[in-house]
Amino acid sequence: MSETVDAPAARSESHPRSSARQRIVEAATELFSTRGYAATTTRDIADRVGIKQPSLYSHFAVKADILIEVELQTFRPTVERFQAMHADETLTAGDRLGRLVEFDVRMLCEGSWNVALLGYLPEVRREGLAAGMAAHSHELFLVYRTLVGEALTENGRTETDLETLTEVVFSLVEGIILRRVHDPDLDADRLAPAVRDAALAIVR
Repeated sequence: MSETVDAPAARSESHPRSSARQRIVEAATELFSTRGYAATTTRDIADRVGIKQPSLYSHFAVKADILIEVELQTFRPTVERFQAMHADETLTAGDRLGRLVEFDVRMLCEGSWNVALLGYLPEVRREGLAAGMAAHSHELFLVYRTLVGEALTENGRTETDLETLTEVVFSLVEGIILRRVHDPDLDADRLAPAVRDAALAIVR
């Protein structure tokens, strides 16, 4: 789900190759978010980074590949945080669920761009790219299902309603994406603990 990337200033090709790919992703994140996917060309992205278009193609074969990489940045941090917490035996199941919810809500509120919204754009859905995004979203759903199931067990509850309760918890978090459309200045310090507490109340 969701980490967004700050907009970069235009830079020259003298920067190390190791940073070029990330600068392309950062520029694309801003342009896709402000202009839309269809209205942004690879030339636009290359110009924003300060490189020639052929240089961009040495990192990404087509524009769709850039979009997927932009979108993956909203999922990787959550999966990595889950893996680290799941390996930490000092945390209770409730701790893990609560901390992941709060982490996700803060990312969705605080990023410079509402990157997770890109999957809802009509042009993205028309080009069939939404299917790949849906697969990543399902991966996140499975992460939450694991944590919800463990929290239910910890609280002495059965997992009979595991799918439904996971949907509710997941929807609480994912709903921040659409809320931010209407209020770009969501208060993460207020919302993250509140959503965390609501999620934990569901599994008690």
